[in-house]
Amino acid sequence: ILVPPCPTHFKVLPALKQSLKHSGKMAFAWNAYSKPCPSDAREMLLLILLCVLVSSVISSLLFAWMTSSLAYDLFVAGIVAGTCACVMLVLLILVHPVRCVITVTVPALGTKQGRKIILSTALLYAITSCVPNITHNVGQSLHMLKCSTGNITQSVLKSACVPKGALYDINNKLHELPSIQSNSYWINLESGTYDKMQAMERDLAEASENVRVELAQLRRNIGQTSQVLKKSIAALFVLLMIGSSVAYVNSYLTQIKHDNVYQSKQLMEALRRVSGDITIPECYQKKLVKTSGLRMSAHELKRGLWGMMALLIYVLMCGLILGLDHFVYWSLQSLLAWASDIPDIHVTVNIDMSVSTSLNIMHQSVLSIGIVILYNLRIMAIVHSICAFLATGFLMVLGEVFARRLRRKVCASFYRSREEHRTQCLLLKILNKRKRPEGQDD
Repeated sequence: ILVPPCPTHFKVLPALKQSLKHSGKMAFAWNAYSKPCPSDAREMLLLILLCVLVSSVISSLLFAWMTSSLAYDLFVAGIVAGTCACVMLVLLILVHPVRCVITVTVPALGTKQGRKIILSTALLYAITSCVPNITHNVGQSLHMLKCSTGNITQSVLKSACVPKGALYDINNKLHELPSIQSNSYWINLESGTYDKMQAMERDLAEASENVRVELAQLRRNIGQTSQVLKKSIAALFVLLMIGSSVAYVNSYLTQIKHDNVYQSKQLMEALRRVSGDITIPECYQKKLVKTSGLRMSAHELKRGLWGMMALLIYVLMCGLILGLDHFVYWSLQSLLAWASDIPDIHVTVNIDMSVSTSLNIMHQSVLSIGIVILYNLRIMAIVHSICAFLATGFLMVLGEVFARRLRRKVCASFYRSREEHRTQCLLLKILNKRKRPEGQDD
């Protein structure tokens, strides 16, 4: 009995399930993803699915980042994210080195470049949150001072109406006296005082309006500058992170000694197969580290200390900005309390007449000024967000060693033949060291 052959597309899914069952789901998927070229239709289908998943996740994260943090429009962010997803999907499927670079970038987020992005985001968030808040509070305080001085000036100007009325009555009485021929002195006195007070009021209004316009312009400039800085620094750090991944992959492929200090399973198996002895010379025991071990080399410890120092500098800078915001807030609160307790102002005007008559014309009490100004103190919410960024940076400093090891393992899985060559080179060094005296270096 002849059985007709089944079409290929009917064989793909059952064969794929069988392969996943025997080889292990994760191992089979990673093997298909890291191969330079798929060996059959099953691996090709799985590779396409994984590339679609990776490009979708990265483009979604890019869209969320552009809309939430970088304040792009939804339309612009959608176009950029969609274009990035399409281009990335094609490159991931067709170009094996690009696939390796994109995958290496994920653990690179836990290294120096990723930490720079997190810490710079924290610093920019502190600047863009505290500086506008400081300018807002300063503007509110200037508005309060304008109200205080304006009310005081208005009260003084109103007080000038009493001598003005008295002078008007005196002039009328003087006009009734036949012995007095001219009263131009009083008219000039009244007119000059009124003009000076009007000029004072006009100058005060112009000064307050100029201050308000300058503060509004300053806030707009700070907001625009902060947005431009956010977008520029974000683009710069993304390019640096991708560039560092490209440089690492290039060094891994071209330099045999680059990051070749790991006591891997392949190295131990090669030692057992060649010499039957897996003992590592003492000098190499200090240099080599296990890829999955907790022990750190001296170079890794030094790199971690430098990372801690950089983190401390960022913490101090953010603390200074937050402290300045807090200081300005409490200073202006004290100013508001002082302004609300301004005592009553008593004005006494004495006018001496040429007829030897002294008139105590006015004893007027100006009411105290009550102005309610609400300052902004969003420092607790800002502190919580910045502390979250800095805590993430601290965890990234602690995990940088393991992120670098994971980056090497990713390259090793993508370029297996190159990893074998690097292992053989390290194996030859160890075997040569066994034959040499203890005090002699390589």
